[in-house]
Amino acid sequence: MDGGSLLPSSESLPVKFKQNESEQAKTDAGEADKKSSSRRRSAGDVKADTNQAADPAGETQPDPEDASAKASGDRSAEQASDDRSAEQASAGQSAGQASGAGGPGVRKRKSVSEILEEQASDVERERTRRELLKDAWTVRDRLYNQLFGKPAYVTPKNYGPPSLDVPPDFTEVRDRINPADGFSPGDPSLEEQHLAVLAYGPDPLSPFWKYVTAGLASPWLQYEPQLVSGFGLELMVKSPVDAPWAAQFLRTLAFYVFNHAGTLSPGVRVGLNSSIDPGFSSLLRNAFIWYADEAPDTLYDLPSGGFGMLIAIGMTDDEREFAESIEEYGTWCIQAVLRQAGQGQITDPTRASVMSHPDIDRILSSVRNFADTYRANRSGQISDFE
Repeated sequence: MDGGSLLPSSESLPVKFKQNESEQAKTDAGEADKKSSSRRRSAGDVKADTNQAADPAGETQPDPEDASAKASGDRSAEQASDDRSAEQASAGQSAGQASGAGGPGVRKRKSVSEILEEQASDVERERTRRELLKDAWTVRDRLYNQLFGKPAYVTPKNYGPPSLDVPPDFTEVRDRINPADGFSPGDPSLEEQHLAVLAYGPDPLSPFWKYVTAGLASPWLQYEPQLVSGFGLELMVKSPVDAPWAAQFLRTLAFYVFNHAGTLSPGVRVGLNSSIDPGFSSLLRNAFIWYADEAPDTLYDLPSGGFGMLIAIGMTDDEREFAESIEEYGTWCIQAVLRQAGQGQITDPTRASVMSHPDIDRILSSVRNFADTYRANRSGQISDFE
């Protein structure tokens, strides 16, 4: 035995076991082949080989076809085993890459540089949103000056262009302006005031008060121009006198749009379920949406997209019943009735129903006949329409 080894050296073996290096290599190779072949054999194959080796005459020989099939099966089994091993190794490598240094099932932790990069990206995205918001505010404010002049007052008082400065807690502010969260429009406590109502006093051409929203068409959640800006509309109401109910009425409609992610379009009739003026028991308990006379183009463009300037007009229960009795054109018809009765688009909570007008039968008949003729003409039943 060598001093530092637990294995015998070749010199310590009996002479009959000594072999030269070439013979030893051949023997080792043969033994390896035998061991490999033995592992691939089934229990039945091992038994058959044992019986064959036990035949002293050597007469029992394997069938050539069986041997070929067996060899092919061995190669297929070996290939399948290799494929499985490769798949397992690949899966292990993928798991290792996904888990990082933490091992399988452990999420790789973000580096400080990655976190800072994400925060910088969020800030830049927020700055882009604010720039679009400010551009839209500027263009809409210029448009209002052209259509209505200078407002007498605005609520809330902090109405003004949005700031481009991104506050540290901008993510909280962003979440608060999400319509799905049910925020209250026009909350003056917020860094970004959502809905303003601009009040315009009477003038020689329009001897009544006009109240207009500014915020429904604002691109609160947009980062680039789209076909429609915000909810795609701004609302107006006209009153014979300056009254607080008008701004409150517009905020009620805006609350519906904001919190139900809906919209209001021309022709829509709304049941208020109470007086349009909370401080007065008015017969006007309904309203309808129509095109505003003061906005002849109806649709206007902002840098963030288009929007419509619409008006909300109050109506009584029996006026709404008449509108609902007209097929297809009921809202147009009640608007025409109000015009012929002298009300136009003004909402006066103190007025009586136009159904008590002394000439109401003629007015209703005229409007209904016009709607019927127009409907028949569109369906092709009348060739000439005057």
